[in-house]
Amino acid sequence: MIEFAQPTALWTALAIGLPVVAHMAYRRVTEKFYFSSLRFIRPSQIPRTGKRTPSDIPLLLVRILLFIILSLLLADPYWKSPSTPSLEGQNKETLIAIDLSPSMGGWGGIEEAKEKALTILEKSENEVGFIAFGNTILNKIEIGNDRDSIKAQIQNLLPDWSRGNAQVLLDQTPAMFSEKAKERKLYILSDFQESDWQTAYTDLQNSGITYELIKVGGESEIEGKRQNNLSVLEARAVPAGPDKIRVWTVIRNWDDTNKTAEVELIAGGKVKAKNIVSIAPYGSVQSQFVIKEGDFSFAKVQLVEGDAFALDNERSVWLKAPPARRFGFWMPEFENDETDQEKSFLKTAVASSGDNGWNRWEWDQDRADALRLGDDQLEVQLLMILGLGKWFEEEQLGGLIEKYISKGGVALITPGEPFSSTVSILKSNQFFDYNFVRVAGGAVQSKNPFRIGALESSSALSEVFAGKAARDLYLSAIHRFGIMKPGTSSEGIEVPLRDREGRPLALIKPFDGGGRLVFLPFRMNTTWTDLPLRNSFLPLLMELTQGVERESRSWPVIEPGEELIGVSGNFIAKKPGAFRFEDQWVEVVLSSAESSPDTFSMNELTESLGGPGVDSTSSTVEGGDSEEESNPLWMWFAILATTLLIVEMLWSRPRQNSNAQKQIHA
Repeated sequence: MIEFAQPTALWTALAIGLPVVAHMAYRRVTEKFYFSSLRFIRPSQIPRTGKRTPSDIPLLLVRILLFIILSLLLADPYWKSPSTPSLEGQNKETLIAIDLSPSMGGWGGIEEAKEKALTILEKSENEVGFIAFGNTILNKIEIGNDRDSIKAQIQNLLPDWSRGNAQVLLDQTPAMFSEKAKERKLYILSDFQESDWQTAYTDLQNSGITYELIKVGGESEIEGKRQNNLSVLEARAVPAGPDKIRVWTVIRNWDDTNKTAEVELIAGGKVKAKNIVSIAPYGSVQSQFVIKEGDFSFAKVQLVEGDAFALDNERSVWLKAPPARRFGFWMPEFENDETDQEKSFLKTAVASSGDNGWNRWEWDQDRADALRLGDDQLEVQLLMILGLGKWFEEEQLGGLIEKYISKGGVALITPGEPFSSTVSILKSNQFFDYNFVRVAGGAVQSKNPFRIGALESSSALSEVFAGKAARDLYLSAIHRFGIMKPGTSSEGIEVPLRDREGRPLALIKPFDGGGRLVFLPFRMNTTWTDLPLRNSFLPLLMELTQGVERESRSWPVIEPGEELIGVSGNFIAKKPGAFRFEDQWVEVVLSSAESSPDTFSMNELTESLGGPGVDSTSSTVEGGDSEEESNPLWMWFAILATTLLIVEMLWSRPRQNSNAQKQIHA
């Protein structure tokens, strides 16, 4: 059957009235006859007519047909073969997608989405499929006629706890439709929260998919922001004196108006304390509780009054001290007095650097020895390698150290005898490309000791050593040390400490995994320096190995969907709470991004989805087994119009009158 791509152009067919009017207005000119005399011609009376009829009917019909053909040509005609009746239902497919990210659990989003999805399922005459998504694809039913299963799944939907990621839906959508589908319709029901959709992108139009975005949970939305939400953003437990623990939490106000909230601490199933806080618009405030240590292992902080998004109104926190950080030593098998003295100083310094509370260091030589034997499952946060020498090469420990540091470990190295051997080992393992010059100070204690040079103002150490600590540091004596100069590939090596002549007294090589390798060109004993006898020794050692901005110790805090790797298995977080995993106490918390009230508008989203949805009745799918073919007919109509135009021009050309010059004589 014939169809038209531009049917509105058929209105031009009204122009067929033009040749009709022209033919009716035309008057034939009377042919003149010349007579010498009119006296023999009798006068006759011309009959009067009341209406006028068109002249030259065949030519008029040709012109009318020409105008009709031109109108049809402008309407872009094509021939469309009828589809096979048995395949019509298979060419139309619909996919219902529902967002199950945590934010859908607030503002009535999930209930509204279920109601609208069931309405779409009931009214759709196409084959229907279903997909639920959050951080991953949570559930799906292939496109077909299993409407009862889809209905049951929609009715039982609950929001997930993992942070949403809309890209997983967009990546999966084209594969859900069959290749034979000529009409592909996608319904997306979501709150379109910015944190979940800001990185989503695909070109649905290029895949031949018509989509409709249905926003839910937006009844209280004002200019892209939903209202009435407070959240417990953070919670921590720290020591608060003898036998006491301080629990502090941060309450966030996501609204543009001032809010007052009541916060309570629950332990052992009972309310232990309450606070009332006032929170400024878009602001945060701290709320603190002090409870007795040892009565309970964990507590829960929650808001007393509910709001539009209840999933972020509570947070669990462990009331137990996190595990101590461990350190150990690698030394030559046969120790000497210098090594023993150095080990004793370093062990005392590191162990005393904690606060006997939440930040503790513990000497664990067994784990350090196990690491030396190749067991990298045992954690040692600080490894001190004393008197690096031939024993290090003989045991082939270079690979173990590199692997240890790449995983975030910290290693401190002091030189052995001879000093040149230590430098050679460092260069051969590609730790430091520095060349050895000589040992300043010689084999005996120098009468004029070397002093530590002034720290650069931009140095992180300059913030630590100020006032009395700075004076103590600058008066420290270095009796002897190895003079080193940078090689050709020493980029990326930090030199935080120099002597007064600018020669390096400490080299630090940071690694991508957060680890660091520290080399001191002197030993930490009184033969080489008096630093262990001064107050500046302890902060200098810890700042060199751990860094000024080292993170505070606490139990692992992860979000739902994240994973902790253990010795006997892995822990996968599913929902918020406090959990025990091997020797760790884990806190699982809801992603703070899900509490955000900001949402996208439909216009912003269509730009990320390939433009507005195409008309499903005219969309075609490449490679599909279509039963209908569309053959353009404009060329045939153009040929016919040209033919009619030529006929009309030949027909209407002026003809020579043979009788015009005849003279009739009486």
